[in-house]
Amino acid sequence: MNDKTIPSILKDVLEEEIPSSQVNLWPAVKHDLVAGKLQQNQQGDKMNTLKSRRISRPALLVPLALGLLIVISATPQGQTFAQNVVEFFTRSESTTFPVESYNDVAVAPGEQLPTSMPPAPLISAAEAKAQVGFEFLELPYVPGGFTYLGVRLYGNNVSMDYMTAGYGHLVIMQSQGGFYQSEWNTVPGDNVLPVKIGDLDGELVSQGSFVQYPGENIATWNPDASITRLRWVDSGISMEIALYGDAHHHLDLAGLIELAENLAIQP
Repeated sequence: MNDKTIPSILKDVLEEEIPSSQVNLWPAVKHDLVAGKLQQNQQGDKMNTLKSRRISRPALLVPLALGLLIVISATPQGQTFAQNVVEFFTRSESTTFPVESYNDVAVAPGEQLPTSMPPAPLISAAEAKAQVGFEFLELPYVPGGFTYLGVRLYGNNVSMDYMTAGYGHLVIMQSQGGFYQSEWNTVPGDNVLPVKIGDLDGELVSQGSFVQYPGENIATWNPDASITRLRWVDSGISMEIALYGDAHHHLDLAGLIELAENLAIQP
């Protein structure tokens, strides 16, 4: 493997999309990948079609939906159903939140602001299974356009990493402790799409991330950030697939769902 660390590789990939002189995208990526913080180019015409189909509804459905909500909230069965509706991504209440400004960080002369933390070392799946306390899911094949790098462990959180020739990444994360929650990982509600992974419910954020612009003390949602995330829960295991950089060139929405459906316990 190239001697660059994954954080620095991802930073280079994202630099092509949005120059670092304009935006600090790395905190959101780092929260997904490093030290216990485990818990997109556009998806093409298929994703646009999916969005338009969900938005386009006859006006007659509005009063019917309202009536259905009243019935659901008024019956014990309906209340039970509502309690079972799971949100895999935490919805942000705003498209901004306060963070430390670049100007507030003390840096010694000749030093630069830290941009990443070192990732955990790569190990084999067999080594990982011997260390974690649960059977994690794996792909029975390497997706086209990717090279399998190995597994990284953050506590009992499992992260499997695949890389493209252009330093894009496909990362499959699994945890028994739920999804890691922080403001960097929240998503404006309009950017979350419900999906199905086989018979399981899931949620997709097809593109976007919170970013921080130089000199500002807020993080702002950037809908064009080249990060895609898919989340669902399978047999009590919180699952997330994330695409970074040109990994999107190799997996569209249908391919991403198919990938998730093919994950299984391997002998």
